Amino acid sequence: MRYGPRFDGALVEGLAYRGPQRLLDAVERACGPTARFGAMLDLGCGTGLAGATFRPLVRHLTGVDLSPGIIAQAHAKGIYDRLETGELVEFLAAERAARRRYDLVIAADVFVYLFDLAPVARAVADVLSPGGLFACTVETHDGEGSGDGSGDGVELGDKLRYRHGAAHVRAALVSGRLRLIELTPVATRIESGATVPGLLAVATGSSDDSDGLPS
Repeated sequence: MRYGPRFDGALVEGLAYRGPQRLLDAVERACGPTARFGAMLDLGCGTGLAGATFRPLVRHLTGVDLSPGIIAQAHAKGIYDRLETGELVEFLAAERAARRRYDLVIAADVFVYLFDLAPVARAVADVLSPGGLFACTVETHDGEGSGDGSGDGVELGDKLRYRHGAAHVRAALVSGRLRLIELTPVATRIESGATVPGLLAVATGSSDDSDGLPS
């Protein structure tokens, strides 16, 4: 579970956490360094590390996290225009029902708490604006010894964090009708003196606006 006031320092200083910056770099590769977004959603926003990184690029920033205590810390920073407490898929379903759309959705170091990424990928697709962008990081495993995260399935690591193989990430995005732009190995943190292998994915939603939103 994410924890209180020491959260930022433990990640950034203790674990050399660089997830938000890696995501920003990927978004800029996809859209260019001058890209700006009207509305962004930060899934599993925590205390706002990713929100602070992306704030200069977006006009309206929404964050959601499962922990009310963490949301309170994020609120105190004054980064977000809107903050909500809730489970990710349920929150996304409510956003879809409310006809809220996002030009950019990110998930930094949150999918380690989900076994199957397909439901959240489908839910993200439902709230993306036409042509909107989805970027996320996951921890990974080396499958059959490739060392590049190309394994098919999902493993539960000794830190009780899920590790997703590249094949699982691809399949989840396909199930959400999302088009993969980038899937690359990335290290966003260090534990016990070693880098933790991960993957960074960037995908885009359909450019077709007739996507089944409730009428």
